[in-house]
Amino acid sequence: MVRTGANAYVRYGFESAYKASVGSPTNSFGLKTAVTGWTLTTNRTALAKLGQVEVDTFAYGQQQGSLSLGFVLGDTTSHKLFQAIYGTGTDGTPSTTQIYGGTTARSTTNNLIGNTLAVEIAANLETANSVRTLRGGILNTLSISASVGDVVNATADITYGKEDAPSTSFSAGNAPTEDSKPFTFAHGTVNLRTASGTEVIAELQEADINWTQNSDLLYTLGDNQAATAIKRVLEITGRFRASWKDNNKVNALINQMKTGGAVTHKETWGDAYAGGGSDIEFKLTFATGDGKSITIELAGMSFMDHAVSGMEPVEPLFEELNWQAKFCKVTAVPA
Repeated sequence: MVRTGANAYVRYGFESAYKASVGSPTNSFGLKTAVTGWTLTTNRTALAKLGQVEVDTFAYGQQQGSLSLGFVLGDTTSHKLFQAIYGTGTDGTPSTTQIYGGTTARSTTNNLIGNTLAVEIAANLETANSVRTLRGGILNTLSISASVGDVVNATADITYGKEDAPSTSFSAGNAPTEDSKPFTFAHGTVNLRTASGTEVIAELQEADINWTQNSDLLYTLGDNQAATAIKRVLEITGRFRASWKDNNKVNALINQMKTGGAVTHKETWGDAYAGGGSDIEFKLTFATGDGKSITIELAGMSFMDHAVSGMEPVEPLFEELNWQAKFCKVTAVPA
């Protein structure tokens, strides 16, 4: 009989070093975790030879896997995944607050690649159990999306460099504990800093944030499994869609390259309307009534474009902006 997702689980842990064993991973990715894509390849090459049209032999190269997941952002467990971007969180009371990243550039003494992942995916199959452990995982992208009428959805894409033969010792009791409550659009607020303080973005319809690490697996002679991983550059991008109430954001876009006269180059939103400096310019908060929250703060934010919709009879006017930020600080209060 064909199996369903009721016969499977996914859990992960953080490695102390690349491909290091972490025993049994125990973390849940989040509520309603779904494996949306999973591929393992050995980068096979088909070799032909003179004198025949058929393939003569196969050669195999690097082992490499990719894993895509979707989940709902929860109030106590989902924030742990930020360790895979910024390294272990910091705070004096980690049982109540964890802080990842920051609003200024990090020194090279920090763990710039983040903590690599070991992921265990298990399934009780029809004729045999399968427990596969994926090691040397790097979080390529993490995305969070909130829109009116929905929960806060998240997606993660992972590339991994080591997988050995599966185990058959499946146990449903190994499924990770997930006792979070979901954040929804009703828990979210977005603030933009201005020269006189902050403003709440009114009638917010949608907000997305994406972290892209641009990471690569590195291989060495004598081993078909990855030896380590590197992060090229961390890109923090996103968009928001809200009611169109003034020209401030349009002017910020126009003035990014305008020079001469009374207007000079305005690189970021902070330069244009928040008084300059490297202070926090954008803040997205999901907070529940029992003290749990995730706050995402951005500095060095630049708008990439400005779009308007609804300019027709009886429709509301909305503006939509895509942006990129230089720095990000994530503060999670799980208790």
